Amino acid sequence: MFPRSTIGLAFVLLAATTRLTAGEPAPPVVLAKIDPTFRDVEFLAADRAEKMDVYLPADGKELRPAVVVIHGGGWSGGKKIWGYPVEFAKRAVPAGYAVFCPDYQLNVFEEVEGKKVSKLKGAPRNIQDCMDAVSFVRLNAAKYGVDPDRIALAGDSAGGHLAMLTAYGAGSDSLGQGRRYSEIKPTVRCIVDFYGISDLETFPSWGAWTFVRNEKDPEEVKKPLLQLYSPVTYIGAGSPPTLIVHGKNDPGVTWKQSEELAGRLTAASVPFEFITLERATKHAFNFDSDEVDLTRRTLDFLDRYLKEGGKPSAPGPAEKGGSTSAGGGSAP
Repeated sequence: MFPRSTIGLAFVLLAATTRLTAGEPAPPVVLAKIDPTFRDVEFLAADRAEKMDVYLPADGKELRPAVVVIHGGGWSGGKKIWGYPVEFAKRAVPAGYAVFCPDYQLNVFEEVEGKKVSKLKGAPRNIQDCMDAVSFVRLNAAKYGVDPDRIALAGDSAGGHLAMLTAYGAGSDSLGQGRRYSEIKPTVRCIVDFYGISDLETFPSWGAWTFVRNEKDPEEVKKPLLQLYSPVTYIGAGSPPTLIVHGKNDPGVTWKQSEELAGRLTAASVPFEFITLERATKHAFNFDSDEVDLTRRTLDFLDRYLKEGGKPSAPGPAEKGGSTSAGGGSAP
């Protein structure tokens, strides 16, 4: 089990854990509505229905840092215009970040004799689409006033899985085979992961279904595919620093997925911050929490790696019952 405070493991690791007793819930934050600067931008082949929305800050005098935000939805639903991507843009754009929200290939089902059956599996195209989204931003950085060397990835739930897989697996030929922009690696400076899936081998089989050819295949056939599409497979010393946010009692994606992720990052001496919401009772809470100011913590993390030269600093204290662990070596 990953300890709440971590010191050492082949390298000197910074670690801190703070717990405060629960207080009165903070009043809800109401943010202004935000519309894309550019809507439905084509970033894949012309015959693909999946597009990208682009949100740019008003001040465009200097090159901006950027965040590519991947939506969740169990690899079978969700859109760039719903939930987490838009909530992320509402917070990040006023702080000076360009935000790019792509759609990607989803699982497709059809009705056969009253039963829903698979018509098309999202993988491997879903991960290729996310990789191409980052490569597209790098390729078109000048057009959007973005610094191609200051890009982050973010995602929630299944989107967190795809964001981590894109970032940790950026150099994988197996994952990137067949991409539109295969000559441009989807490298990023850091990752924001909200309750994402890190290891398909330890995730319930219904979730892993997307990434195997046939659920009835023997384990020796399925296991290599589950490993291929698991973010933890690709974690190494050069992996991007990661912010992890997860509810301790998450009913959709178990908190242990993030606990395992933190353990793997610790072993590789990768800088990370792990925020656990002790009282959260639902899965997709986005930025809603009466324990931790998730907007501030997310922007502080992004600023640390995209605006301050990539130098890690100790995380702030947990607020009102949330707990924080941090670890890792020096920033890349």
